[in-house]
Amino acid sequence: MPMEHPESPTQSLTYRLKALNRIADRKSSELAREQLGLPYPEANVIAVIGTFGPQTLMDISRRANLDKGQASRTVEALLSREMVASGSNRQDGRSVIISLTASGKKVFRKVGPTMKIRDQDLYSCLDDSEVATLRYLLDKVLTASGWESV
Repeated sequence: MPMEHPESPTQSLTYRLKALNRIADRKSSELAREQLGLPYPEANVIAVIGTFGPQTLMDISRRANLDKGQASRTVEALLSREMVASGSNRQDGRSVIISLTASGKKVFRKVGPTMKIRDQDLYSCLDDSEVATLRYLLDKVLTASGWESV
């Protein structure tokens, strides 16, 4: 009986998701620089704060899918650009709350349309029902893996 060959690594779900993530990150970076004049991590943090409101660095890290160090460096860069401000956390005296400034809010208003361009580009090979199916299947796998939508 012939020995079965293992599935090629390029056929695995994780390989394909990582490849798609690299493509999406590259498109996001290009658009963030072209449309917003910011590196993508900074645009991503502005999007998180603008969407969910003022929050702690830990919340930003979780919602932006950044490790704590990268989130901290990104917030520091935004503080130096005066796009975010930090204030004391009344619920927890040990942490600070990060919020958007007027210039951060101005950028936030451009983030949604910019990321919509990215998504439309990524989905351009799919019809509407395929997009809905893809989103449904990704949500199903994420939920089964313990991911919580934020």
